Amino acid sequence: MFANPLSLRGRSAKSKVALNFAAAALRAGDRAKAQMLLRDRLIEDPTDADALTVLAQIAAEDARVEDATVLLRRAVSADPSPDRRLALIEHLQKHAGAALALKEFEELPADFRSRIEVSGMEARTLGLLGMHDEQIGTYKRMLRQQPNRAGTWMNLANALKTAGRTDEAVKALKRATKIEPTMGQAYWTLANFKSYRFTAPDIAQMHQALGRKLTPDEALHIHFALGKAYEDQRNFESSFRHYLAGNVIRTSQIDPESVPIDAPVEDAIEHCTPEIFERFRGAGCPASDPIFVFGLHRSGSTLIEQILASHPQIEGTSELPVLNALASRLRRSTGQTVGEAIAALDASEIKAIGEEYVERTRPFRHTDKPFFVDKMPGNWINATLIRLALPNAKMIDARRFPMACGFSNFKQNYATGVTFSYSLRAIGEFYFNYWRFMRHFETVQPGAIHHVLNERLIEEPEPEVRRMLDYIGVPFDPACMEFHSNRRAVRTPSAEQVRRPINRDGVDVWRNYEPWLGELKDALGPALENWDS
Repeated sequence: MFANPLSLRGRSAKSKVALNFAAAALRAGDRAKAQMLLRDRLIEDPTDADALTVLAQIAAEDARVEDATVLLRRAVSADPSPDRRLALIEHLQKHAGAALALKEFEELPADFRSRIEVSGMEARTLGLLGMHDEQIGTYKRMLRQQPNRAGTWMNLANALKTAGRTDEAVKALKRATKIEPTMGQAYWTLANFKSYRFTAPDIAQMHQALGRKLTPDEALHIHFALGKAYEDQRNFESSFRHYLAGNVIRTSQIDPESVPIDAPVEDAIEHCTPEIFERFRGAGCPASDPIFVFGLHRSGSTLIEQILASHPQIEGTSELPVLNALASRLRRSTGQTVGEAIAALDASEIKAIGEEYVERTRPFRHTDKPFFVDKMPGNWINATLIRLALPNAKMIDARRFPMACGFSNFKQNYATGVTFSYSLRAIGEFYFNYWRFMRHFETVQPGAIHHVLNERLIEEPEPEVRRMLDYIGVPFDPACMEFHSNRRAVRTPSAEQVRRPINRDGVDVWRNYEPWLGELKDALGPALENWDS
């Protein structure tokens, strides 16, 4: 993240000596000695920005995020050079949130801020904050400077897609593949436009690209795109073969079973008890504005969010990382599991977590509507923390038939995370663990979570929407049934679908691939038959 200690420019002979000794200690694996040397240097000169920066790097690597942030801010105060501030921005983007990072961009000199690589960082930050018009404007300025950057055209396309400007996005992607015919991500982004149909020349170009020397990342994206191309042609065997090839490449990079969900779910079940809810009764933050929508990816959560965000009293934000960050900090700061750490808190600490969540989500809200949706799928594992820290918040579990949900994940190549989705067995095991924790939570806190079955929502939309709004406590509004007219930005792979009326197009797609899905069925276990119970 930061500069190598050996490359830092010390401002004095003493600084250089201290940094060299600290670098030697780090190479030898003696982090404690390196930190001692750097702290001794800061006693001599508290404004040594290089020493502060290296000490911040060590703190960040040790997961002491708050300490690293303080040290980097001190370094920028001591030496407000653009490069120094950029190191702070990178750290804030990764650990503290896009809003804080955006403020630091405004402090950069105009000529430095307009550099292509810096403008790209700022554009990504704007996107995280939902400021997509500004993000699109930034990418267009970058392309006026350097029009033949295929990656920038693709980033522009993603921003245009998020904003619902599909035709412009497709043109931008076509420009990217013309500049760089082996650019797998551009083909895959085209495939993510469910209405886009690859032409015969498109398919030939992708096969030609596969015949070249490609990076694994380029190849896997092209395989996923060809999976979609052959699916549209109803050549399901070829389609599955390419989806499988893409997943095999991804699993060689990320083992889907290397991050097991079993242990976190066991921990969550063990510490989700009637006693803990009784002990913290009335202790949490009283805010009632958050509505958490969670469940497995590809389960219909984006549709639910779009319906809710069409209500005049509810704002849609995005998949907010705030709660996961708070849970991770609990685990990191205590050295315990999340469940153990929650059980060790007192009432004031539980309330403080709820208040911090509300405060850290404010930058993502752009209206004064009384409710907002946080659609982070993985928040199902945080249901206990939500219920304790924000007892008046609402939780909606988006659930879909596991074979349909499982295959939909298998054919979806995610930009980051969702590591379970690249193996049929891992998908089935993940679904099973999610299902069993939701069942357990329901026995401990019956009615606290409202469950929405995707298939039922598709078949009986208005009754299901009315039940959902009753649970939230807002009156029915016809705008919720016209959700597809809502032009809000949507960042998930389902962006295009939720701009159309409810339909059954994707409900039974998995059945075309059933001959190859035996591993998924086996891994689901009892969740396959009892998924909707």
